[in-house]
Amino acid sequence: MEAIQVDNLALMLEEGIKSFSNQTELRQAWLYILNDYSPGDKIAIKPNFNFVNHGNKYTITSPQLINSVVKQLVEVVGMNPEDIYLYDLCKKIPTGIVKEKISYPINYVERIDANSIIDKFKLRLYYGLASGDPKAVIQMREHIIDEEGDPVKCYVPKVLTIVKHIINMPLLTNHIYISNSGALKNHYGTVRFNNFNPYPVALHGKVLEKSIVDINRAPHIKNKTKIIIADGLFGVFDRGEGAGKKEWRIFNNSFPKSIFISKDPVAIDSIMATYINQERNQQGFELLSTGYLYDAMHNGLGICEIRDKDDKFENIQYLTLKI
Repeated sequence: MEAIQVDNLALMLEEGIKSFSNQTELRQAWLYILNDYSPGDKIAIKPNFNFVNHGNKYTITSPQLINSVVKQLVEVVGMNPEDIYLYDLCKKIPTGIVKEKISYPINYVERIDANSIIDKFKLRLYYGLASGDPKAVIQMREHIIDEEGDPVKCYVPKVLTIVKHIINMPLLTNHIYISNSGALKNHYGTVRFNNFNPYPVALHGKVLEKSIVDINRAPHIKNKTKIIIADGLFGVFDRGEGAGKKEWRIFNNSFPKSIFISKDPVAIDSIMATYINQERNQQGFELLSTGYLYDAMHNGLGICEIRDKDDKFENIQYLTLKI
């Protein structure tokens, strides 16, 4: 298994940020991205920690990549680490796998378990940044219900209602039902519910694809997201088919060794879905749905374009840098 070279990763991120922003200086590139940034602003970072409880056997957003982003925010932009919030509300954020790899004293916002009376009160009173904000209801087109058939309301969490900026850090990975669990689907670890279930159980099944789009239409998510930095270092094309990190045939029987950067969640998900479906086709796996991406485009979230055989996108401006 190849190890992550942190110096090379930091260089990839730096050059990617500068190229995306069309700036020669890294600070100016970040200020271009955080276009209305003022000292003291709070920023949220949303990784994909879906399989963090499996240790290093499965792929998560690399803590090394997160640390590179945090390092640039602190040392280049000049942000106070206490103004940075790393969150995934479906998971506990472990010290050994994640926190020990982050070099700065940032805030961690994680799943609340109702294992104690105190936690139960926190949930019922919507207390803390991991709780839903009842003033920030997410408007859903589908009728969302729980397993008993009772209606479920969806909320933006308080961690997002207090921040001014969001950096979305998803994975290059398929979902078991759709072609990729990228920038759009990553916010399933954001949304909170009035039934206090820590997991988005009610948003699966027939409501899945529209729910993904509706969450991303929420103003606190749509308007505050300043950049998407997707981890494609290893990538996952066979979620639901097997465990462990697998080499890709379309990347010369190696790993993608890439990061993807965009402001457009639909475009970046379209590119990642294209690669995933190309690899799944090579491996003889079922091709998964991309319908939610077209729905996202029709709802004004970005540009959808899926390519079957190559990566020469016609509608998405796609530039490749080799470091």
